[in-house]
Amino acid sequence: MDGVQYDNTTRTAKKCSVSINNDALDHFAMQITDSIIANKSLQVSEWDADGWHYTGKYYKVGSTDEFDILMRMERIALYVMTMDAINFCFWPTTKEDVKNCLEYEHLAIALRKAAELDDNNNEVETHGNNTPIRASSTYALSPENLSILTPKQLQDMLTPYLPSDETMHFEIPDISIRCELLNELGLGILEKHNGSALHMIEKAHRSADALVNIILESFPGFRDFVSIDAESESSKWKTVKQQSSTVHFYKRAQIAVADIWAALGRNVSLAKSNDDSQPLRCCEFNDMPSITTFPDYRVPQILRHVGVMKYEDDLAQKVDGLNELEKGCHDEVSIRAGTVVAVDDLVLRVKEKLAIIACNAVGDVSKKDLQTLAHDVSAVTLDWYLWQQGEKLDRQNLLEPHHRVRTTFY
Repeated sequence: MDGVQYDNTTRTAKKCSVSINNDALDHFAMQITDSIIANKSLQVSEWDADGWHYTGKYYKVGSTDEFDILMRMERIALYVMTMDAINFCFWPTTKEDVKNCLEYEHLAIALRKAAELDDNNNEVETHGNNTPIRASSTYALSPENLSILTPKQLQDMLTPYLPSDETMHFEIPDISIRCELLNELGLGILEKHNGSALHMIEKAHRSADALVNIILESFPGFRDFVSIDAESESSKWKTVKQQSSTVHFYKRAQIAVADIWAALGRNVSLAKSNDDSQPLRCCEFNDMPSITTFPDYRVPQILRHVGVMKYEDDLAQKVDGLNELEKGCHDEVSIRAGTVVAVDDLVLRVKEKLAIIACNAVGDVSKKDLQTLAHDVSAVTLDWYLWQQGEKLDRQNLLEPHHRVRTTFY
């Protein structure tokens, strides 16, 4: 995956309907740098700071047994993979002139509550020393259950946990498509990874980049790419991976890896020693900078809001008029590619500014602290920062509309 995303995405971004304002980008980078120094942090919420996600905190409460900890990790990893398999396109609705108020957090919470249903279950499957950890069949998100899930079962599992408000409409769109992707996920884990999400993760040997590739090879629904040369377009995955005319975004595959890292690796060390081979350390990835930003709706929306990204007039009119863009069209690729390039540039400039300040460090923040803060700045953490800032502004109705595309990729 290395090189493919960066080279082709950058090349596409240079001849598209989106431009990057370098002065605005530098100004925004300075604002982010000042915020990092003032708060001694990038101010990114931890994995479950808002209580949206499944953490397994009620599963085998208080147990320090390694098997129980690994089983908790397995359940969390399955939750993450399930969430990111269906983490796309929340805004469509089957009702005319009615806004669908569904947001990411509503789906995340509904899945969390479904996952928690058997937290107090004491059923344990027998495992040998070399047998991968596998979730019990009582776990709603076990590979076995996902592989045979029906659209009605998925609807019945999640709908009771969506907000109940007579003045607002909450609907999970494209339920059949989402169910197909979950079937694919369950079957893929069963057939290719011995029924264990952790077994799949361990194959990456603590490499985020390797895990993205494993996900892409295992689950076709995560293969988020666009051919910019219709004549060379091919549906064969082996060919697609090698085409220079293909732009690879891999939004959901990358965000799944980032979420696994956030939930089980970033600030969480469950291992009892520094032995890198321990299964408990399998989510502590050592190459997170290889992951790009996750080009979806919200990040380009806030980059446009602060002036970093500028849309050509025709595209601006489409977006502001809430007109849907065609999946894979020039404008959509321009927005997504521009987002990746802009965030990469932001990361470089923020790091540069922190490095310059560190050389002249005085006052409350030491040179070592500034170096630590700079180390934490990556396309992933900056994406989280931008997304969280965008969510706040959106709830205050301070953002312009985001672009709209009916897609399963974001």
